[in-house]
Amino acid sequence: MTKKIDPEPSLEFGAILGNRQLILTLPLRTQSPNMCEPWQKRHARHKEQKRAVIFAMIPYRQIITLPCTIKCIRFAKKEIDKHDNLPMSFKNLVDCVAAEITGDHRPGLADSNKGFTFQYDQVKSKKYYVKIEISW
Repeated sequence: MTKKIDPEPSLEFGAILGNRQLILTLPLRTQSPNMCEPWQKRHARHKEQKRAVIFAMIPYRQIITLPCTIKCIRFAKKEIDKHDNLPMSFKNLVDCVAAEITGDHRPGLADSNKGFTFQYDQVKSKKYYVKIEISW
């Protein structure tokens, strides 16, 4: 018996600014940190993720204030372990978003600010992409 994949939501890559909320939809692929792959491939993926987040947030980073909630939603063909691997698959994205909001660009330190609340979710999809919802 095969599992049915939900129909694709309408995809509009970019940013939507609402009432104290920013929704970024990016054509990025996140993977479990347990995947066995060459370090060069992982590094290239992380660099692409960082670049996409920085460019998407340039017009909005001055608007967002702390405290804020960052919800990361992974859209992919297969789900990964929600407890361990899902938060770690978003590690680079969360670091980059937090650095853009706080202005603290020291690697891995901006997301330790007590003003952030993080939530993670995943949805089965035919295409790979990421949605980041920032509410303040």
